Amino acid sequence: MNLAKEIGIHILLFLFIVTCLILVVLFPRDVEVTAEGTAQTVIYDYQFSWSTYEENVTSFFSSLYHDKNFGLTKFERPVEEEAALYFSRSIKIIVTALFLSLFFGILKGIYDAARPNRLGMIFGKGLTWVLQSIPDFFLFLCAQWVLIIYFRDFADIFGHDDWYSFLYPALLVSIYPALYLSRITAAAFQEQEDKQYIRVAHSKGLPQYVITFKHILKNSVVPILNHTGSMMIYILSNLLIVEYLLDYKGAAFRLFQAFDVTPVLSVGLHTAIETNVIIVFGTCFMLIVLVVQIMSNLIKKWVDPREGGV
Repeated sequence: MNLAKEIGIHILLFLFIVTCLILVVLFPRDVEVTAEGTAQTVIYDYQFSWSTYEENVTSFFSSLYHDKNFGLTKFERPVEEEAALYFSRSIKIIVTALFLSLFFGILKGIYDAARPNRLGMIFGKGLTWVLQSIPDFFLFLCAQWVLIIYFRDFADIFGHDDWYSFLYPALLVSIYPALYLSRITAAAFQEQEDKQYIRVAHSKGLPQYVITFKHILKNSVVPILNHTGSMMIYILSNLLIVEYLLDYKGAAFRLFQAFDVTPVLSVGLHTAIETNVIIVFGTCFMLIVLVVQIMSNLIKKWVDPREGGV
């Protein structure tokens, strides 16, 4: 597929998802919670109205067009300033986690592909499979418990105030994307092992590390880069859990606050959902995925000029 066409498809898909996000978030959510009877049974009543839905959508775009901004948050701060503040914290985690995932994921995949024996299966693909089968939330809790109990000197890494506060969250967030990429890398390497150029390289007496990193890895870059978008989705999906557990006030944590989640249904309930914050922060997260996909396509074209051709 042509490179420009492929990038165009990504952009159109991004615009479609953003449009769907706006339409879903602006869906009317006004509910009436009352209590009836001597037992004070809570009654949850919701009436959908197309006119209210149309008013929400019209009001949002009208305000955006005339005021040239997304309004204020429930804390009376401009949404743009809030997004800049919280994303400046989370972007450090996201970028660091992406590079950690690429580096350790590729190395782990090379190790898995190069160790087909029983011992290699235990510490290679077997270990990868076991770690991936553990729920991410449980794995993060275990890591936090070990840190608090056995490494109390590092307990000050919680929060976001210090310059190094993003390092531990980035390490946790990168675990599952690295495991995912290691499986992709191992499969790509095994596919290259029986190729003719590998046999020629062995017959010339080239060292194994030269064959691995100069020949096999170079020819495996394209299938690896095809999954960078999925890696970024892994990173973003784990970001909220890590930020919440480590009290790191980042963009995912702020987005969760915007939903105004309440665990109790009570009389007079009023949800203060911040639609403008959800739209802006959700769009920024999807924009990160789009940028990674475009960069992946450009790198593939640079590594292998045949990629992106007609």
